[in-house]
Formats: sequence, C-alpha cells, structure tokens
Amino acid sequence: MKQPAKKTPQELLSARKALLQEQCRIREQKLNEDFSRLRDNAGSLLLSGVSWLIAPGTGKSKPTNATPVKTGAAPSVLSGFNPVDMLSIAKALWPVVREIAQPILVSWGINRIKQWLFKPGKRPNR
Repeated sequence: MKQPAKKTPQELLSARKALLQEQCRIREQKLNEDFSRLRDNAGSLLLSGVSWLIAPGTGKSKPTNATPVKTGAAPSVLSGFNPVDMLSIAKALWPVVREIAQPILVSWGINRIKQWLFKPGKRPNR
C-alpha cells in the first residue's frame, strides 16, 4: 500500500491561509449581519436602554407572580445615575438630537432670511 504523499511546508501554509481567509470571511459576514440588525433597531434599543436607566426594574423581565415590596421612602428617579452615566447618555443621544434639530433649524433660518429679504418694511426681531 502506498502512503499518502506528505505535504510540503508551502502547501501547508497555503492550506492554512485558505482556511484562515474562509474563517475571516464568515466572521466578517456575521459582524455585518449584527451591525445591520443594530442599525435597523437602533432607535428601539436606545429608547429601551434609556427607559431602563430612568426606571430600572419596570421592564418585561419582571415576573408576573412577584409582589411589590413597599418601602418607607419613594425611590428617586435619578438615584441610579451618576454624572458619568448622564454624560455617556448625552454623548450617545447627541447624533440623534442633531439629526432631528438640523432640518428644523435650517427651515427656520431660511424662513427668517426670506422674511428679512423680501419684506423690507418688516425685519425680524433681534
């Protein structure tokens, strides 16, 4: 019986390179799917995260048979926040706020300029 021929180091490296390239392609495809899912659901994920930060424990994960525990003092809404949390939330929300506010400010500015240019007797308040 003939023994299979041993692969040369170059053939081993080529086979390993092909295997690694295939693994990289598969991982890249999975990452792209995850990012597209995140992009598609960014609004709802952001809102659910903010609502959880504001009122933790009021989400869907609460069991239905649990009885609420009454305490003497009402918990503060902002008790779970510290300045770093607020800063990170503001930093995360800034692109959304800018995206919403920019068209509003542009249309307001255009209207003010039109009013100022085309109605000479009536200038905008300063």
